[in-house]
Amino acid sequence: MSDDSDSLGLRAALSIFGDMVQRRRQASRWSFLEVSEKTGIEIAALSDLEQGREALSEAAIERISEFLGLGPDVFSKLLRNERIKAANRAAASNDGRREIVVDIARYRESWQETTSQPKD
Repeated sequence: MSDDSDSLGLRAALSIFGDMVQRRRQASRWSFLEVSEKTGIEIAALSDLEQGREALSEAAIERISEFLGLGPDVFSKLLRNERIKAANRAAASNDGRREIVVDIARYRESWQETTSQPKD
């Protein structure tokens, strides 16, 4: 996988995981302060996590996941799936670009043949 698809996969996984954490925290009526005190994760880091802006350490992700009842490996599964999706999208878009380049090259050749000056 390329670095771009890894990065895109990470951002997508963070966004999805952040939404999951936020929904579960709000459904349980936990404040940031309460979750912070129970998990040992700073309030700012929890806020960034819910907004999909920051990846916590693996241990912190496991703590918040277990505390909210999401399961310890939910983030790693999300990350793997989102990286695969990003890699597949990148591969599909690269295939499409190659076809367009070939079509343009073919068009250019036929255009040059039909628009060139007559030979003396």
